[in-house]
Amino acid sequence: MTPSTNPQSPIHNPQSLDWPGWLPDWLLYFQRFDTYFILFIAAAVVTTLATPAYILIAQRLGWVDHPTGRKQHERATATMGGLVIFATVFAGAIVALQLDNLVGQMLRAKAAPIYGLIACTTCMILLGMVDDRHAIRPRIKLLVQTVVAIGAIVLGFRVEAITLPWYESVPLPEAVGVLISLLWIVGITNAINLTDGLDGLAAGICLLASAVNAIVAIYLGNYYMTVMMVLLAGALLGFLRWNFHPARVFLGDTGSLALGMFLALASLHSAQKAHTVVLILIPLFALGYPIFDTLLAVARRMVRGQPLFASDRDHIHHRLLDRGHSPSRAAIQIYIASILLCMICIAAMTANYLILGLGIAGALLMALFSARVLGYLEWGGWTARWSGREDTKLLHAAANLARLRIQQAGSDQQLVRAIAVIAPEIGCYQMVLEHSGATVEWSDSPAAEAQDAEMPEAVEMAIGDDAIIRVAFVAPAGLDDERRQLLEELCRLIGDRLNEPS
Repeated sequence: MTPSTNPQSPIHNPQSLDWPGWLPDWLLYFQRFDTYFILFIAAAVVTTLATPAYILIAQRLGWVDHPTGRKQHERATATMGGLVIFATVFAGAIVALQLDNLVGQMLRAKAAPIYGLIACTTCMILLGMVDDRHAIRPRIKLLVQTVVAIGAIVLGFRVEAITLPWYESVPLPEAVGVLISLLWIVGITNAINLTDGLDGLAAGICLLASAVNAIVAIYLGNYYMTVMMVLLAGALLGFLRWNFHPARVFLGDTGSLALGMFLALASLHSAQKAHTVVLILIPLFALGYPIFDTLLAVARRMVRGQPLFASDRDHIHHRLLDRGHSPSRAAIQIYIASILLCMICIAAMTANYLILGLGIAGALLMALFSARVLGYLEWGGWTARWSGREDTKLLHAAANLARLRIQQAGSDQQLVRAIAVIAPEIGCYQMVLEHSGATVEWSDSPAAEAQDAEMPEAVEMAIGDDAIIRVAFVAPAGLDDERRQLLEELCRLIGDRLNEPS
């Protein structure tokens, strides 16, 4: 297969700018891509300059992420940085549509996919903004993502055929194509969201993925998707200057959900023009890290009996940090692995199926080696998780009941009784709420009497300017990360209720 040879294609028409005739032939080749280079550089410059201004605005508006629970950053940090990225991308797309050259003409002829991509991504931006400000329940987020994904499929972002080695392209039944497209869009959206747990990680991975998608789109002559991908890559490069460790701004769910939707739809649209299985697999491997990390997360949560959308500190980047790596070093290591995957796929783009098979085998071996080094393949760890899965189910069931009772509570006494629902599952025998000079206490009398007469060891959590929750445990050292995270979440919910206007 060869790239598009359409004489009107911008990548085969070097007349968009008048470059000096004395330039060598190898440099003149890049003249074919001058519009893409200009858009890329412009997007990078804009986000580099606009992000510091956004940080100041976000801090004034209170759009900051505080270091609590699993969030280990040192200070309150501006969040929802995805607004800067996509403001740049969308503005760049509008400008590109107005260009008075072949790129502009062809974009205007294919404006529908661009506006569809912008519309679906905007829906994710709005969902992320609400989630960043008012923590939406996972099921609600999944429902909204599914509705937006169905809308994208209706707009034409879908898999319509599949090509197998040594066979021609085989059209898929409409229902099968819709199901695969739906799973891909929702899956990639959440995979990128889960990846956003380390400074610069999600932005860097998406930068690589957008670069690979741009290369595939250029190869296929998919010029309008190339424009969107180079704009995204440039915007992410400029944003990464401020998002890499130590981050001064976070993507937030506003950015990570939008990036997932944008890349999922872009890769689907690129795959529609692919005539070989290699080109269909390239977007898959470009997003190999978030997909692999998400599959591991799903597996361990199913084994443990956790809800699939439960948060934990067992992602790949967490394990790298636990092994003593700094956040910047951990991110760079993941970048390198992602670059290797991208290089394998790009090298195989014009190769035969033998090279493709060797590349896939190499990628799988690299994944297995990484999982083994990080301890994911230790059988004892999985059996321990399986043996405790019933206790984990009870823990999360109690946490769900506590959330509901906190929302329904009408007094400080009812708030304390609501959070006490989780007490038996975390080994707690006493909870005390101090609020506005008043003290409300819950106690498991038999357990309390069994403690020594000395002052019990307790964990104290500030949940507001004038509110504290003190929790005493039968065995404080036994409070693992999962139970601590759930306790901190419930305490934050109580703090929110106490801060509600009366």
